[in-house]
This record gives sequence, C-alpha cells and structure tokens, in this order.
Amino acid sequence: QSAMTEEEYGAAMTEINFLVGDAELHIDARYWPELSEDIGKLRTQFEQVEAFWTARGSEAAAGYARQVREGLSPIRMAAGERDAEAASTALRALKGTCQLCHDAFREPGPDGYRIKL
Repeated sequence: QSAMTEEEYGAAMTEINFLVGDAELHIDARYWPELSEDIGKLRTQFEQVEAFWTARGSEAAAGYARQVREGLSPIRMAAGERDAEAASTALRALKGTCQLCHDAFREPGPDGYRIKL
C-alpha cells in the first residue's frame, strides 16, 4: 500500500479531528466500548499519517505521529478501567502532541490549512 496523497492526508486530518471529538464525548458520557473503538480508529489513522511523513523523508513529523500512537495506549487502558479522569488527562496530552506537529508542519492556506513541505 502506498502512502497517502496530500489530498488523502487532508481528509485523514479531518477524520482525526472528528474522532478526537468523539473520544472526548465518549469520555464525558463514560461510553467505554465506544471510546475503545475511537482509539482503534485513531491508531489506524496515525499509522497512515506516519507513513505519509516517512515517505516524505520527515522523521520529525513521523515521530510526532508515533508519539500520538503511543499516547493512545493510556487512553485505551483508562477506558478498560473506566477511569474518566485518566482518559481525559491522556487525551489532553495527546492533543498537545498534535498541536506541536501542527505548529511545525502546517500553515494557513487559501482554503484552511496546508502542510509545510
């Protein structure tokens, strides 16, 4: 399977945004099975994000994607333990990693954001 195109990458970022929102809602509502599903979907998305950046030779950006994938495990563990506080804390940390990558690798464009190459 080849790495995503820039268009597919943009769609993946949109999907990730929705999934993170779903995860926040599922934590607040204490919908643990749904939260676990969200985390599985996010893991798949970030595997593709990592492949995208690896194909472009950006180890730094690929590293952020790996950090996010690793940051998903504590959320899944918290879901299994039904621990909303731990899940929220881990999700906030994950979002911080996302923001670091966004700050480094995206910029405003005419139709929203575009990736810096």
